[in-house]
Amino acid sequence: MKIIEMVLVKMIVGICGICCMLSLGGCSSDSFSYSATIAEGRAAAAETIEKTGASSISLALVEGDRVVWAEAFGLADKESATAPGPETMYCIGSTSKMLAAIAAMKLVDQGRISLDTPIENYIPSFSMLSPEYGQVTVRMLLDHASGFPGTDNRNSETSSPLPFDFSAQILETLGTQRLKHPPGYLSVYCNDGFTMIEQLVLAVTGRSFAQFVQDEIFDTLGMNHSRYPLDYFPDGSYAKRYDEEDAAMPQMFLNAFASGGLYSTPSDMAKVAMMLIGGGKLGNVRLLSQEAVAAMGVDQTLESFNPVKAYSTSYGLGWDTVCQPGLGAVDVLGWQKGGDVTKYGSVMTIAPEEGLAVVVMGASGSFTSGSATTIAERVLLRALVEKGWIPAMPSPLKLSPGPEKTPTEDLLDSVRGYYANNSVFLRVSSQSGSLNVDKYDTGSNGWETLLADLKLRDDDRFTSDENPSQSVSFISAEERMYMVLHYLGGYGHYQDLTIQCEKLVTPAGVPATWSGRLGRKWLMTNEHPDSDTWSTPVMALLVVDNLFFADWLGLEVVNPFFSDDRAGMMLLIPQMNGRDLNDVVIENRDGGEWIRFGSYLFRPRETVVVLSDGDNAVEIGAEGSAEWRAIDAAGTKSVTIAPAAPDGRWKLYNNDLKRIESGEGAESVTLSGGRYYLLLFSDAGVHVE
Repeated sequence: MKIIEMVLVKMIVGICGICCMLSLGGCSSDSFSYSATIAEGRAAAAETIEKTGASSISLALVEGDRVVWAEAFGLADKESATAPGPETMYCIGSTSKMLAAIAAMKLVDQGRISLDTPIENYIPSFSMLSPEYGQVTVRMLLDHASGFPGTDNRNSETSSPLPFDFSAQILETLGTQRLKHPPGYLSVYCNDGFTMIEQLVLAVTGRSFAQFVQDEIFDTLGMNHSRYPLDYFPDGSYAKRYDEEDAAMPQMFLNAFASGGLYSTPSDMAKVAMMLIGGGKLGNVRLLSQEAVAAMGVDQTLESFNPVKAYSTSYGLGWDTVCQPGLGAVDVLGWQKGGDVTKYGSVMTIAPEEGLAVVVMGASGSFTSGSATTIAERVLLRALVEKGWIPAMPSPLKLSPGPEKTPTEDLLDSVRGYYANNSVFLRVSSQSGSLNVDKYDTGSNGWETLLADLKLRDDDRFTSDENPSQSVSFISAEERMYMVLHYLGGYGHYQDLTIQCEKLVTPAGVPATWSGRLGRKWLMTNEHPDSDTWSTPVMALLVVDNLFFADWLGLEVVNPFFSDDRAGMMLLIPQMNGRDLNDVVIENRDGGEWIRFGSYLFRPRETVVVLSDGDNAVEIGAEGSAEWRAIDAAGTKSVTIAPAAPDGRWKLYNNDLKRIESGEGAESVTLSGGRYYLLLFSDAGVHVE
């Protein structure tokens, strides 16, 4: 693999390079109080609540085979002023992937699967449009190297139980998709790979994933307060989350169980940490072999395409990183997995050789896995000091701008241009030897300054005088150029980096077939009625300087030269920012061009039927997709919506497709002036007058 660096990228000193097989085990000294560590953790939690507006935070500190401290802060329920306790559950988002990885390694230990066997050997119904799909192995599901497009979000997050197996939807969706890169070529975060572990477990054991985890992991480790959202939880059993207006949100059903759906507590997840510290054993119970745990801790990114090392995304099997940079900065090996989902964040961080671990969970405000990581790093670092394993608590970095260098015109010319990742479109320009980075905003239909007056420094990065803690550099690898973002991570005592964007080659034009689709809007039809995605139900296609984009929940650049009916995903970005890509596929239905994007289906707005005055009958088709109807209200009109089902849902949008009202069951609304759009999820009668 040939990699040419455009600039010198300085790496973090003292962080592990190759994570090898470990002799695992932890010491336990019951008399040690960890008083300074607990004080640090309490201060970190209080500061984080103040900074993020989190409604509650819960955490646990592990040493060896015991929880030495567990405490919760804030309110689990603001209305009743109920504080969270040790049994209060939080949705842990992607930290759930650790349970999927453990489940897979349990099957490996049992000899029922092999990491490097293609998954089609276990799931015969698995297929994709790319013929290389047969090369996707179990390991590639666990280290984000499968090449799957990324995340099928449809039906993934709802406020009521899903009446079908979400992982079966993923299997079906993959059958309609291409691989975005050859299997194993690179590792880029991929939720659907972990969701497919559910199908793997079902195929091999005959048990659902949730049942297998309950039988083989929860029951074995005594995790009595961990469960998947198969139904509504008892009130008071979980920490509520609150929106920006401080209103309680309904229970969240994250239906991708293996990749993000678990509800748990820090004390329960501490048992997972203790088992891993113990080399697969907790107390007298062995869950995994020591070889399986060690294999999970091997850096899987070392031999794949990865132009510059990012320590926060040095993927193991299940782990986000097996070289956690906050611990690596003090020469301590760390494993970490974090998770984010709407209004919940969590992290599990382990120092396996020292036998220490911290689990942090929180809800609401701007609390994220990054917030949890900051707390976890502070607690672990203080514990390392208190135990005498490191001499002192590291101080957050206080950076100042380095000496300037004069960039060559060749360098400036090579980095100027357009860049993109999975959801953002950027432009790099230069003026008087400095770089500016602008972001394209579809709301204002123009460019907004993101970073300004970035000057080349003696470390060969571009940094502003105002914010020296953040810088950008550029690297060329395998005939592609990437923008690299350097930033302060976690507790702030180290810098890490991420490949932010890929440089785009601007084509000479856009094919006429796709140009003819510009200026139109398509309306989503097949999401769960309780999904918040309905707040943004419209997709558009747009062109900027001959670059072609799908505009929905972000901008994804696609290749319209792929074919007349498929604009193909085209980015190859390892680590995080090349995740969740899709082809834009045109399907001819009902006399119009519909768009399929992943498993989402969008209908053309111009073909929506306009309701007439009087009685109108609306029937849901055989596919069960929601039905759109338009209502013209030149003056004032009264509209009575009467779903056939008593709990039939409906939503109402204005002409700009902004949701203005929603309801359940029969109701009348008054409309005044302009066109409106009515969305129905069940058969209904609609009276307009």
